[in-house]
Amino acid sequence: MKNINKFSIPLPYSKQSIDMIIEINKEVKKSKITSLYFSLPSSNELFTGFEQTRNILLDKTDFEFWHNIAFYAVNNGFDVIYCLNSTRPLQINNPEFINQIKRLDKLLEVLYKTGIYKLRVASPKLLTYINHYFPQFELYCSTANDYKIIQEFINLKQIHPYLMQAVPSHNVNKNFKLLKNIQKSVIDIEIMVNEGCLQGCSNRFEHEAAYTDGNIQLFTDEKIFYESYCKKNCVKIEQSNPFLYLAKGNHIFPWEIDEYSKIGIKHFKLAGRDGIRDSSSEAHFIKMTEAYLKGVDNVKDIENYPIINFVYNSALKYILKDLKVKDVIKYLPDIKHFEKYGELCASICGTECRYCFKCGEKIKKVLNKQKRENNNMPFCVISK
Repeated sequence: MKNINKFSIPLPYSKQSIDMIIEINKEVKKSKITSLYFSLPSSNELFTGFEQTRNILLDKTDFEFWHNIAFYAVNNGFDVIYCLNSTRPLQINNPEFINQIKRLDKLLEVLYKTGIYKLRVASPKLLTYINHYFPQFELYCSTANDYKIIQEFINLKQIHPYLMQAVPSHNVNKNFKLLKNIQKSVIDIEIMVNEGCLQGCSNRFEHEAAYTDGNIQLFTDEKIFYESYCKKNCVKIEQSNPFLYLAKGNHIFPWEIDEYSKIGIKHFKLAGRDGIRDSSSEAHFIKMTEAYLKGVDNVKDIENYPIINFVYNSALKYILKDLKVKDVIKYLPDIKHFEKYGELCASICGTECRYCFKCGEKIKKVLNKQKRENNNMPFCVISK
């Protein structure tokens, strides 16, 4: 599988869904789903607190449920990766911390017996601890660390030479020069391709913390300290100009994957585990995964899919649902533009460079034309 794109997706919650993934792998040519990642729900008996609280199947308190699914996946040739990717600093001075470590030790012993040998970890101290006491595990760095410059990856590898892989911040997904140099000279990297977060989100770390403290009863002030503060503020920005959001986002569309393969990147990750709530949402996610991989093979196979389906957790899925791939693909920013200038985006976007803004305006015209043809009012955006 040397020249195959290797995808990592959330571990499904049923054996039937794993069977569907096996069938997808048989159908697509350029890519394969090779690994499945997950963490336990916070209600589970072996949950350690070093995880994010993205798994919302709180009724699955017995590890046996997860063991059966993970073991089935392993026996069918998938790598299963357990995520200990909370960004919250370790509470070393807390008297309860020793019990947290004991739960971690027990969890790692059970995972290894299940056939899970890979861990994705955010905390540097936890990386060192696990490597020292459980060297049988392969360790991977999490995108939650949000590393953006090459020196961070160089230092990371010097401190943790045993690390097998890192996932850069999604904010550098279009910085081809950076990605090429990390992949070639420092460490193997995996790219998150469908993350719907805003480019340059100023609330990212605050939002990440919400996936750590999800079970804590919060003081609520409806004006300031409400729980969905981060999401609501991001939505305001997205909805103020949905077309610019679509053009400027750091999501990577299926037809762009080949350009990353050319610089040596072969590992890609699809987000979505916090969106899997029941059999219906799981089936939808697997359907979108299939569409993504088919689009890597041939974009014509997905030209009638809504473009927003390839951006996970976007607040604009109802606003942009009528825009199909075939409607906007020629107006979206050309990935080759970023191959040439991607390293400059962090410095000149919106000032010296307005390329994506112009693309967004073209996409807006497409949707407004559709509205007129359907005898509807033109779409407008919020302006100050």
